[in-house]
Amino acid sequence: MATCAISIVLASVTWINLRDIAVERVLDRVLLASSQFSRQAREILDRPGLPDPSSLQHELEAFTATRSPHHDSSFNQMGRFVYVRIYDTGARRIASLADSTYEPIAAVELRMEASALRVPQPDENLHRVFRLDGMPLISVVAPLTGGKDEVVAYLEGVFAISEAAVAAARRDTLKTVAGVIAIVMVTALVLYPVIINLLGRLARTSRSLLDSHMETLNVLGSAIAKRDSDTDAHNYRVTIMAVNLAEAFGLTAREMRSLIKGAFLHDVGKIGIPDDILHKPGRLDTAEFSVMKTHVTKGLEIIGRSQWLNDAVEVVGGHHEKIDGSGYPDGRSGTDTPVSARIFAIADVFDALTSKRPYKEPFSYEETLSILEKGRGTHFDAELLDLFETIAPDCYAHLANREDSTLKTHLGDIAQKYFMDDMDTILSREDAV
Repeated sequence: MATCAISIVLASVTWINLRDIAVERVLDRVLLASSQFSRQAREILDRPGLPDPSSLQHELEAFTATRSPHHDSSFNQMGRFVYVRIYDTGARRIASLADSTYEPIAAVELRMEASALRVPQPDENLHRVFRLDGMPLISVVAPLTGGKDEVVAYLEGVFAISEAAVAAARRDTLKTVAGVIAIVMVTALVLYPVIINLLGRLARTSRSLLDSHMETLNVLGSAIAKRDSDTDAHNYRVTIMAVNLAEAFGLTAREMRSLIKGAFLHDVGKIGIPDDILHKPGRLDTAEFSVMKTHVTKGLEIIGRSQWLNDAVEVVGGHHEKIDGSGYPDGRSGTDTPVSARIFAIADVFDALTSKRPYKEPFSYEETLSILEKGRGTHFDAELLDLFETIAPDCYAHLANREDSTLKTHLGDIAQKYFMDDMDTILSREDAV
């Protein structure tokens, strides 16, 4: 795509430049003819007073006759003057000539009669290009000078470029444009394997680094789970559920990566909570609960030390916030809490209710949904809860209270989709090359 885009741009620039060059080439011949007429009519132009109209008319007809195919075939191959007007310095017309053999001459006369003479500035090539019946014509104004190089009149002519000259210019332009495109394509074909090889090396390095990051994520998540409940299945389940809800909601790939990291490490701060509080079988008192709540800020401190984990802060820092502002640590309400944290909060509570814990048996599907409904508009985002209820039956059937190895496989597929597919595509292209 980049090669095609570059080819189109360069081909367009080349086409415009060659077209301008062709116009300049014709313009040079036209100005040369004007200069030749000025020399041929020098005796008339040097006479005292205003140029003699009848003499100039006769001289113009004689000069034009010498530009016929019999007298100047090289000039005629490029085209010919089909309309000429001569003005004195006061812009009064003193001679004119129209080629009656030129088919659209009436249209040329009409166009030229409708335009007033514009006197060119010194060293200015005053010209314009227009088309009639699809063929290009050049209108040019050139000064006529006497023996002392003084401007005594102006010649305004319309030069019709011949069909042969147009065809030749088009052929030359197309050949040059084709050459430019071919050069770009060949260069791209030569560089493509080199670029793919370099991208492959970069992808392998990035894949290795990402594998290390994901392994660290897994180790951290497992360490948290071992401290909390002797199993890391909760991290897998709640991450998968959160991803399912986020996909239904339509989070972007970047937001999904942030959610996955945050969901898997949502309780990382519990590493810093004393065992007597973390493993207390009964309800925590006010002081103990205050200590327990610090796991959020401790978690933020831990992931804040890693640039790769920095985007997990939304879930780690906001998964205990509530929609009515009664959560912690900041008491944020409504949309002040990031959507990824609001998504995770629903998945986290759903998994906690449907899972077996040392202090409780799993709740049934109906009981779980009833509890979630009680938190609508206070704990949970109502819109997200409605969306979750559409996928809740599938989550309950395939994930509730599961602890087998398929959870790890399922999360691995999710990580592949959101973290590694682009690099695998580059590596597969490199292998194909």
